[in-house]
Amino acid sequence: MPAIEPTASQGVLTEGELPFPPVARDHILHCSYDYWFPKYRASCIRSRIIPLTPDFVSWLHEDGIILADEGKNNDDDTAASDDDDDDWEPSFPTSAHPPPPRDDDDASASDSETEEQPARQPPDLRFPALHAEITSAIASLGGAVAPKLNWSSPKDATWISRHPNTMKCTSANDVYILLKSSSFISHDLDHAFDDTVPPPSPSTTTTTTSTNPDFKPVLVLRSFFNPLPSLEFRCFVKSRTLIAITQRDLNYYAFLDSLRPQITRRITELFHKMRFTFPDGNFVFDVYIPEADYDDDDAEGPDRKVLGRARLIDINPWAPRTDTLLFGWGELLERRVARPLLGSASDVQEGTEEEERPTTDEEGDTEDTEEEEEEDEEPEVRLVEHDDPAAYNFSSPQYSAHKLPKDVVDASLAGQGGIREFAQRWQRITEGRER
Repeated sequence: MPAIEPTASQGVLTEGELPFPPVARDHILHCSYDYWFPKYRASCIRSRIIPLTPDFVSWLHEDGIILADEGKNNDDDTAASDDDDDDWEPSFPTSAHPPPPRDDDDASASDSETEEQPARQPPDLRFPALHAEITSAIASLGGAVAPKLNWSSPKDATWISRHPNTMKCTSANDVYILLKSSSFISHDLDHAFDDTVPPPSPSTTTTTTSTNPDFKPVLVLRSFFNPLPSLEFRCFVKSRTLIAITQRDLNYYAFLDSLRPQITRRITELFHKMRFTFPDGNFVFDVYIPEADYDDDDAEGPDRKVLGRARLIDINPWAPRTDTLLFGWGELLERRVARPLLGSASDVQEGTEEEERPTTDEEGDTEDTEEEEEEDEEPEVRLVEHDDPAAYNFSSPQYSAHKLPKDVVDASLAGQGGIREFAQRWQRITEGRER
């Protein structure tokens, strides 16, 4: 899930001239980590899901941060025992560095701020139970975790991490810093249901979506590991049929082409566990396929890479907010499925007639299901080719669907008049800066 939603506010969204099906609120909820993780736990990374209180969500919205004094927990907290802890100095005040004492002349000011003291307390004092749960979860997951909320990871905040350019967290403070510094996290709390149908009720439009009864914000802590970017893939499911697989890291890797059959097989094995258990027929999921030990059945020689079981990393909505990488939404929406199956939360794309869709008993005979799976058309696997400009023409930069300022998107939706007004306003701002 992204940080900014540059999409239309109407029921039908468009990318170019191609109509996009409406995105249901339930579909977004089904993509929430706490919804699908229990279903596919055996295929996921070890994780702990911690419900967040309204007070903690409000704290995430507050400006500034006071970190917990974790020094007092070092004897008991194995998660905060990283060798770099003593060398790292945060760039903002922490509870370990209290302000200097006030003079007598400031006594009245101190008294007036007494009521605000709870709001300025560090998390371990303000949310002791939650802080303890986070610390315990980090220790139980091996001492290092990667955090996220229901949909988004704070990938845009790794620049501030004391573990450079990673989401690695070895203490609760590490988690707090990433969450407080990420725009993607703000998206989860405030804009997760933008441009969905039905829209939020008027009573909730001026507040965060966390006030909606069907949305419960959670903190997800996953056991941290360093994946090989070359073995991360995004997969597209339409009408309960796996139609496309794309490389996520848009760099060329010479060895990937020989792994196409293994990539398809491992992802298909995982997809068959999701095909009739995920409630929506259209969705996108991300996987990581680690290397496995040499296996005579899977490899032709000891020098050939062998891939292990695919691990489910995320489930993303079938919506413009999801990056399609080496594919384009246009071609995915137009792709015809030979035997589309019922059960999609959003409408099957135009071109598939109702009478062509066979009725499928999701709890039907296992042999019939296996036979149907064998007859399914194999998904297209698209990889970055060496010195092939055509491949890059399909690709888009990471988070490209979310880089336009919302003012620009709103102006474009207003037609030529809106664009002209925005351009004039921007020119005035630019000229003012030059002067």
